[in-house]
Amino acid sequence: MKKIIFIIATILMLPSCNNKHELNMDRAALFYESGEYENAMLEYKNVINDYPSDISSLDNDTIRMLANAHHNLAVIYLKRSYETQDPVEISSYLDQANYEAQIAYYLYPMDVYKNTLDSIKREMNL
Repeated sequence: MKKIIFIIATILMLPSCNNKHELNMDRAALFYESGEYENAMLEYKNVINDYPSDISSLDNDTIRMLANAHHNLAVIYLKRSYETQDPVEISSYLDQANYEAQIAYYLYPMDVYKNTLDSIKREMNL
């Protein structure tokens, strides 16, 4: 009986399965929430690296997902800059955060992306 319920549940879940990149984003969010920032970064980078740099052929939902991946990387880099006392590491993390936040805002201008970018620039004293 349990086997039948498992099979039925699996079949019912198939239509709701996300594409590869959505699954990467979901995994990254789970890693982030559990404090596994390195794994979250790898998942976000997998999404970003699978798409061309020329976004003209991408649909709006894909561009938004890419922007979100860049934004989330920016947040992780910003968070890491707070977790170290080494000035060189702080500067490196803030540079990376700034780069990712700029891309996110360029791809899909949203207030939250702009606010993150502004926060990073304040930390960089720009």
